[in-house]
Amino acid sequence: MLKKQTSTLPRPRVRRHHFLAAWVRSPLKIGALLPSSRGLANAMAAEVDVKKPGVIIELGGGTGAVTHALLASGIPPERLVVIERDRKLHVILSSQFPGLNVLCADVIDLDKVLIGAGINRINAIVSSLPLLGMPKPVRLAVLHQMAAAVGHDTALIQFTYGPRSPVGRQHLRQYHLHGRRKKLVMGNLPPAHVWVYRKGQAVI
Repeated sequence: MLKKQTSTLPRPRVRRHHFLAAWVRSPLKIGALLPSSRGLANAMAAEVDVKKPGVIIELGGGTGAVTHALLASGIPPERLVVIERDRKLHVILSSQFPGLNVLCADVIDLDKVLIGAGINRINAIVSSLPLLGMPKPVRLAVLHQMAAAVGHDTALIQFTYGPRSPVGRQHLRQYHLHGRRKKLVMGNLPPAHVWVYRKGQAVI
């Protein structure tokens, strides 16, 4: 059994001014003024089944809160790939987690990124992307890419600030997904809901 790495991992220094600067550069892509809280990051990481094979893909690494929680949950660094489109946040992530595979790329090109990285089996996709804050064409393109990467053994983990599923009924049917709201993290600012989606008949 894999041991948790909480005691050996240095907690990333949360540089809120870097996160705010990224929001100013691209508010619709960042979506929040503050990074995810430790509680939200842990809640998302807890939904990954570490015992299942495959790579864990983190979308929107930001300043590393969720990255740290994923590693601390027992995921080996070689099984984690972090994708961050903002160049300055990418530099911060790379410095916080030396040796980790941190890619500077846009999720709109996720299919090409996965092929380029030689990834063909995905355990889970952990997304901190602000789906509901994106312009509709961008949101639809991102949803298409994420859904295409979800296999029958893949969990898509997404947080949102509202109580409703960030993936609507139409797209759940279109991509043959079903979702469940797994946790409400009141300690996050603002409070956040963690949703998990899998392949199968839509049930919400």
